[in-house]
Amino acid sequence: MKARTVFVSLALVGAFGVPAIAADFSCNGLVPLGKKMICPGFEPNWAVELLCDSPTMTSNFIDAFSGSGIATTPGSVAFTSENPWTFSTSHPIEGSIAYTPAGCTDEGDNVHDFTFTPTAAPGLPGPFFPFCCRVE
Repeated sequence: MKARTVFVSLALVGAFGVPAIAADFSCNGLVPLGKKMICPGFEPNWAVELLCDSPTMTSNFIDAFSGSGIATTPGSVAFTSENPWTFSTSHPIEGSIAYTPAGCTDEGDNVHDFTFTPTAAPGLPGPFFPFCCRVE
């Protein structure tokens, strides 16, 4: 009977609009407020960061392959779907992020919950391969 009481209580909290999970306070249901999601690619080295500093997100393109050192370029990001999260940035980076619980292993054998599949990245012709994302 206790389990049923807890379930009913949680259902009532959600029904009355009281935030029940942290995702309610995030940008696009993906990144918690004040955090960022970083998706680093390898061979060549580059990354996209999605930053949640307000109700909307911004992005950074991190270029570590063009020979000019590591350069970070801020930009905008627009989402066309959620879960999976399909987006494009002003850099232009395009692709989708899927929630893959413990399903993505990075170059350091660390396990992550999100997988980014890029379809376009500045200065890179492809083909593109999926890689992991983490929230910091």
